[in-house]
Amino acid sequence: MPNSRFYSSIAAVTNLQATAGPSDATIQVASSSGFPNSFPYTLCLDYGSANEELVDVTGGGPSVFNVTRAVDSTSASTHNAGAVVRHVSSARDFTDSRTHESSSTGVHGITGAFVDTLSTQTLSNKTLNAPTINNATVTGSVTATGATVTNGTFSGSTLSNGVLTGGTNVTGDTFSGAWSNTGDLTNTGQLLQQNLVKGQRANTTDSIYEVRVAGDANARWFRNAIGSEGWGPGTAGPDTAFGRIGPGQLQVTGSLAATSGLSAATVTSTGLVTGSDLALTAPVFTSFVPAWHGHDANMNTNTGWYYKVGKMVFYEIYTVFSTSSSLTGAVSVDLPTAPFRNGNTMRQQLGTVWFTDAGPLGPLNDTNYMGHHCTFAGDSGVSTQPLKNYRDNTFTGGLITGPSPATIITINGTYREA
Repeated sequence: MPNSRFYSSIAAVTNLQATAGPSDATIQVASSSGFPNSFPYTLCLDYGSANEELVDVTGGGPSVFNVTRAVDSTSASTHNAGAVVRHVSSARDFTDSRTHESSSTGVHGITGAFVDTLSTQTLSNKTLNAPTINNATVTGSVTATGATVTNGTFSGSTLSNGVLTGGTNVTGDTFSGAWSNTGDLTNTGQLLQQNLVKGQRANTTDSIYEVRVAGDANARWFRNAIGSEGWGPGTAGPDTAFGRIGPGQLQVTGSLAATSGLSAATVTSTGLVTGSDLALTAPVFTSFVPAWHGHDANMNTNTGWYYKVGKMVFYEIYTVFSTSSSLTGAVSVDLPTAPFRNGNTMRQQLGTVWFTDAGPLGPLNDTNYMGHHCTFAGDSGVSTQPLKNYRDNTFTGGLITGPSPATIITINGTYREA
């Protein structure tokens, strides 16, 4: 608790430098040598005269100070320049001390009464953190959060989240939470954890905790002995469950709704994953070796990558040819997985193809041009249609050159998987 006032034993007597009227909230002194370094403190204006007035100094310095006038039953009046000013104590300093000595409440910064170790007292609104209560008789509602209760007798109480050792309960008690039945608890009240010792049950499907509303035939929430949890309406068994199905794996039976966000390194779902903002912050690509058709050229580099989001596949192919091709047939390249086809009607536009340093195609004189990669309903497996340029001219093996310049084909695409 901070000091109500401050004092100094070395404050020098000084004088007003300017006249202070009855309503003035500041005074100006000739010197503040030795005055207290903290506020508030008391000064006497016109010290030793019939016109004495006590003021509380609340701030300012070193010569002009903010003051509260007419304190401790004195009266505000006019004090002329030259009036004696002195740092003093007053009647309230001694009265406050005597009042403090005789008080049992509201002292030392507390708002209630002292708690001592000898007298009999009634305590209200107290929080006991991790206490040990010995030989207690508890009547009323008790929430023992993390408490250890030894040899206690409980009557008509609601007890939760504690440890009762060697105690007894009587009819009307309700026990819930993380209780350890190491004492002689009897199921005369509503103790659901009968015969429970430190969370151990003979049957792993038995509940160790459960919640019901009056009239429920089933638990609305439960946790069994292996740590799985389930939820239901109370009128029937659980319709949603959550639990461990293997090392490092949790399973939700039902559907999982994340209202603000869901973050995971790997999400595997056999059903639909939906969201207004699905973001892949670090997708894991799988490498594959593209299978080319329609040429006999060698390749310095031939690699591909893909990753999947549900049934959508995102893929890349990068191939550098090191020799020319003697074949003149249509060139195609297989996908990493089989695309979706619907009878003889469904085809997909897969991606964009860049041909670099290839032979001129159709009416094009440029050896660098863009094309497309697509599927046809009559294809099968991972096969696709031949590569074409943007004018739909087929790219053939005879357009592949190498080693210098070397034809480079780059494909970036997306398709729906079968």
